[in-house]
Amino acid sequence: MTPPTPQRCLAAADQLLRGAGLLGAAAVGAGWWPRACACLIRLALEEAIDGYWRQVKPTVAACRQGRAKQLMLRGRLGPGTETARRVAFAWASLSAATHHHCYELAPTAAELRRLHAEVSTLLAQLQPNANCTS
Repeated sequence: MTPPTPQRCLAAADQLLRGAGLLGAAAVGAGWWPRACACLIRLALEEAIDGYWRQVKPTVAACRQGRAKQLMLRGRLGPGTETARRVAFAWASLSAATHHHCYELAPTAAELRRLHAEVSTLLAQLQPNANCTS
Protein backbone atom coordinates (compact mmCIF):
# COMPACT_ATOMS: atom_id res chain seq x y z
CA MET A 1 0.00 0.00 0.00
CA THR A 2 1.38 3.40 -0.93
CA PRO A 3 1.62 6.00 1.83
CA PRO A 4 -0.83 8.88 1.71
CA THR A 5 0.38 12.00 -0.04
CA PRO A 6 -1.07 15.42 0.70
CA GLN A 7 -2.50 15.60 -2.82
CA ARG A 8 -4.22 12.20 -2.53
CA CYS A 9 -5.72 13.16 0.84
CA LEU A 10 -7.04 16.43 -0.56
CA ALA A 11 -8.44 14.64 -3.61
CA ALA A 12 -10.29 12.18 -1.36
CA ALA A 13 -11.59 15.06 0.77
CA ASP A 14 -12.77 16.81 -2.39
CA GLN A 15 -14.70 13.68 -3.37
CA LEU A 16 -16.40 13.68 0.02
CA LEU A 17 -17.25 17.37 -0.31
CA ARG A 18 -18.81 16.76 -3.73
CA GLY A 19 -20.45 13.48 -2.69
CA ALA A 20 -18.76 11.93 -5.71
CA GLY A 21 -17.49 8.42 -6.18
CA LEU A 22 -18.33 5.32 -4.20
CA LEU A 23 -16.82 6.64 -0.97
CA GLY A 24 -18.43 10.07 -1.29
CA ALA A 25 -21.89 8.72 -1.95
CA ALA A 26 -21.68 6.27 0.97
CA ALA A 27 -20.37 8.95 3.31
CA VAL A 28 -23.11 11.43 2.44
CA GLY A 29 -25.77 8.76 2.84
CA ALA A 30 -24.42 7.68 6.22
CA GLY A 31 -23.85 11.22 7.48
CA TRP A 32 -20.25 10.79 8.59
CA TRP A 33 -18.64 12.72 5.75
CA PRO A 34 -17.93 16.05 7.55
CA ARG A 35 -15.57 14.61 10.15
CA ALA A 36 -14.01 12.17 7.69
CA CYS A 37 -13.40 15.06 5.31
CA ALA A 38 -11.80 17.12 8.10
CA CYS A 39 -9.57 14.16 8.99
CA LEU A 40 -8.39 13.85 5.39
CA ILE A 41 -7.63 17.56 5.10
CA ARG A 42 -5.75 17.53 8.41
CA LEU A 43 -3.79 14.46 7.30
CA ALA A 44 -2.83 16.30 4.10
CA LEU A 45 -1.53 19.21 6.17
CA GLU A 46 0.41 16.94 8.52
CA GLU A 47 1.95 15.05 5.59
CA ALA A 48 2.95 18.35 3.97
CA ILE A 49 4.66 19.45 7.19
CA ASP A 50 6.51 16.13 7.39
CA GLY A 51 7.51 16.44 3.73
CA TYR A 52 8.82 19.95 4.32
CA TRP A 53 11.02 18.81 7.18
CA ARG A 54 12.21 15.68 5.34
CA GLN A 55 13.63 17.96 2.65
CA VAL A 56 14.88 20.81 4.85
CA LYS A 57 16.10 19.04 8.01
CA PRO A 58 15.48 15.28 8.25
CA THR A 59 16.22 15.20 11.99
CA VAL A 60 13.16 17.37 12.59
CA ALA A 61 11.09 15.08 10.38
CA ALA A 62 12.12 12.16 12.59
CA CYS A 63 10.54 13.87 15.60
CA ARG A 64 7.32 12.13 16.55
CA GLN A 65 5.69 15.25 18.01
CA GLY A 66 3.59 16.98 15.38
CA ARG A 67 3.19 20.09 17.51
CA ALA A 68 6.96 20.48 17.79
CA LYS A 69 7.27 20.29 14.00
CA GLN A 70 4.62 23.00 13.68
CA LEU A 71 6.35 25.25 16.19
CA MET A 72 9.66 24.85 14.41
CA LEU A 73 8.09 26.23 11.22
CA ARG A 74 8.48 29.66 12.87
CA GLY A 75 12.25 29.24 13.21
CA ARG A 76 15.00 30.24 10.83
CA LEU A 77 14.70 27.01 8.82
CA GLY A 78 10.93 27.34 8.52
CA PRO A 79 8.93 28.94 5.71
CA GLY A 80 8.20 32.06 7.78
CA THR A 81 6.03 33.24 10.60
CA GLU A 82 3.00 34.05 8.43
CA THR A 83 2.94 30.56 6.92
CA ALA A 84 3.53 29.00 10.34
CA ARG A 85 0.64 31.01 11.79
CA ARG A 86 -1.68 29.90 8.99
CA VAL A 87 -0.60 26.27 9.44
CA ALA A 88 -1.31 26.45 13.17
CA PHE A 89 -4.75 28.00 12.64
CA ALA A 90 -5.74 25.49 9.94
CA TRP A 91 -4.52 22.55 12.02
CA ALA A 92 -6.38 23.76 15.13
CA SER A 93 -9.59 24.31 13.14
CA LEU A 94 -9.35 20.88 11.54
CA SER A 95 -8.51 19.22 14.83
CA ALA A 96 -11.57 20.74 16.47
CA ALA A 97 -13.71 19.65 13.51
CA THR A 98 -12.59 16.03 13.81
CA HIS A 99 -13.59 15.64 17.45
CA HIS A 100 -17.18 14.65 18.11
CA HIS A 101 -18.98 16.34 20.98
CA CYS A 102 -22.70 15.89 21.52
CA TYR A 103 -23.12 19.65 22.05
CA GLU A 104 -21.40 20.72 18.81
CA LEU A 105 -22.52 20.51 15.24
CA ALA A 106 -20.34 18.89 12.59
CA PRO A 107 -18.48 21.33 10.34
CA THR A 108 -20.47 22.60 7.36
CA ALA A 109 -19.54 22.02 3.75
CA ALA A 110 -18.65 25.70 3.39
CA GLU A 111 -16.28 25.56 6.37
CA LEU A 112 -14.65 22.43 5.01
CA ARG A 113 -14.29 23.95 1.53
CA ARG A 114 -12.56 26.98 3.03
CA LEU A 115 -10.19 24.77 5.01
CA HIS A 116 -9.58 22.62 1.92
CA ALA A 117 -8.64 25.73 -0.06
CA GLU A 118 -6.42 27.02 2.75
CA VAL A 119 -4.54 23.72 3.05
CA SER A 120 -4.15 23.58 -0.74
CA THR A 121 -2.49 27.01 -0.58
CA LEU A 122 -0.33 25.96 2.35
CA LEU A 123 0.90 22.88 0.45
CA ALA A 124 2.46 25.18 -2.12
CA GLN A 125 3.98 27.35 0.61
CA LEU A 126 5.46 24.34 2.38
CA GLN A 127 7.63 23.52 -0.60
CA PRO A 128 11.19 24.19 0.58
CA ASN A 129 12.02 26.19 -2.54
CA ALA A 130 8.83 28.28 -2.43
CA ASN A 131 9.32 32.02 -2.21
CA CYS A 132 7.23 32.89 0.82
CA THR A 133 7.19 36.27 2.41
CA SER A 134 6.55 36.58 6.09
